[in-house]
Amino acid sequence: MRRVLFNSRDELISIDLEKVALVKANGNYSTLYYISQREVMLSFGITKVFELIQNSHLTESQFVRIGRSLIINQTFLERIDVLRQQLILTDGSVLFDGKEKRANEIRVTVPKNLLRAYKAVLTQPRNISK
Repeated sequence: MRRVLFNSRDELISIDLEKVALVKANGNYSTLYYISQREVMLSFGITKVFELIQNSHLTESQFVRIGRSLIINQTFLERIDVLRQQLILTDGSVLFDGKEKRANEIRVTVPKNLLRAYKAVLTQPRNISK
């Protein structure tokens, strides 16, 4: 379990980064979404949240900021759908309720230009020099 502590004047929140799917900006606050779709409101702006995650030394490049208002955990990335302007995050779990049904899926609407740029970064060939 990899945790980061968010300490404000009035509370201390311990967040399990391995289960965080995304963080959305909400004015001077941020809403953190676990892959289980549980939400946690943080009294920090998204820039501060991203700093704390990056400075935790617990994540390599697992978390990426997309635009001004979104941070995603790439571990849960399943699909980038540019035409529908959707980013789909899932843990891959499947429930069986008489038929198969995907569980723990989060769909986020993201502008096409940001999705195209993110997709390009993920698909560009990486040059490895000796």
